[in-house]
Amino acid sequence: KMRTEEGVNKTKYYVGESELSQERVNLLQMCVDEAVKAGLIEDPQIKLFERSRLQMLIDELTSQPDERFEEISLEYKDLLLSDNLVELFKERLHTMAKCDMEEARLEGSEDSLKELHAKERIIMMNLAQLAQGLVKEAQALGAELEVSMLEIIRSICEVAMDPSHKSQEDTAIALTDAVRDMRPLLDDAFVAYLKYAIAEEEGKLAREGVLDDPEYNRWLFVLKIVQEGVYAELSRGVKRYVDHIWYVLRMNSKSERKELLKKLIEVMPTMDVRPFVKVVNNIVSSLGTTVKGDFADGVILGEMTNKLLQLQRDVGDLLPPERIKELSKDADDWAAAQRKRLLERQKLTRQRLKAARQTGTVDPDSVLKQPGIEAERFD
Repeated sequence: KMRTEEGVNKTKYYVGESELSQERVNLLQMCVDEAVKAGLIEDPQIKLFERSRLQMLIDELTSQPDERFEEISLEYKDLLLSDNLVELFKERLHTMAKCDMEEARLEGSEDSLKELHAKERIIMMNLAQLAQGLVKEAQALGAELEVSMLEIIRSICEVAMDPSHKSQEDTAIALTDAVRDMRPLLDDAFVAYLKYAIAEEEGKLAREGVLDDPEYNRWLFVLKIVQEGVYAELSRGVKRYVDHIWYVLRMNSKSERKELLKKLIEVMPTMDVRPFVKVVNNIVSSLGTTVKGDFADGVILGEMTNKLLQLQRDVGDLLPPERIKELSKDADDWAAAQRKRLLERQKLTRQRLKAARQTGTVDPDSVLKQPGIEAERFD
C-alpha cells in the first residue's frame, strides 16, 4: 500500500519502507490515467475528492446553526446527487461505529466523541432527505427534457406523414434530409432517450400482455422506426470518423501519425470536430471491456492499444477545449438556433394543449349551427 510523507520542499512516496522516485510516481500516475481512459478502472480521484468534500460539508454544518443547513448544503448539490453518496455515508457510519466501540472499551472515556458522532449521524440523515428532494427535482427536469425529445420525434413524424410526398421513395428522401438537418440535435441524450423510451414501452406492453397486439404497439413501432433512422444517420458520420482514425493508425511512426492527425483536423468541417473527439474517446474507453468479460473485438483493439492511447493523447494536445470551442463555433451556433426553434414549437404545442384542455368539455356541434340549418326560435 502506498503512503505519503510531507517533506519541507516536496512530498515523498513510499511502498512499505521503500521510497519511490518522482519518475516512478509520475509513471504510475500516467498508467492510472490511461487505465481510467481505457475503462479498466474507475477514476480513484473522483471518490477521494468527494470524500474530502463530504468531510468539509459535515464540518461546516457542525459549526453552523441549524437554520443555515439548507443554505450551506445546496452549495454541494453535485455531491448530494453523486452515485457515490450512499457508499460514502456507509463508509463514514462504519468508521464512527468502530471508533465508538473502541472508546467504549476504554475506562473513563469521555462522551464528547459520542456526542459529536451523534450530531454527525443526524446531519447525514438530513442530507439524505435533502438528496431525495434533489432527485425528485432532477426527475421533474427530466420530464421537461422528455418533452423536448418528444418534439424532435414529432418533427420527424410530421415529415413522414406529409401528404405532399407522392411515393415511398419521396418520403424516404424527405426523411433522410430531415434527420440530416437535425443532426446536431441527435446527441447522446436523444439516443439514450430513445433506448429508454423503447425499453419502457416494451415493458409496459409486456406487463399488459399486448406486446404483439397491433392495436396497442403502434407507438412502440414509431419509436423503433425513428431509432433506426437516427442510427442510420449517425452511422454515416461514425464511419467517416473511423476511416480518419484508421488512416492515422496505419502510419508507422508516432511523428507520422501525429502529423497526419494534425492535417485532418485542419480541414475537418466544423460539425465534425466534437463528434470526432467523442468517437476517439469512445474507442479508447472500450479497451477495458475485454477485461470486464466482453471479448467481442477485444483482441483487435488490444493489438492497437498503444497506438490508440497515443492517438487520444495527440487529440488532447491538438484539440484542447478552447480550440474545440473555436473550431466548433459555427456548428454550435447553428445547433443553438435549432434548439431555439424547437423550444418555440414546444411552447406552441403546450399552448395548444392548454387551449384543448380548456375547451375539452365543449362540443362544437352543439354550439355552432351547421350551414343550411335554420336556427331555433325562442318566444
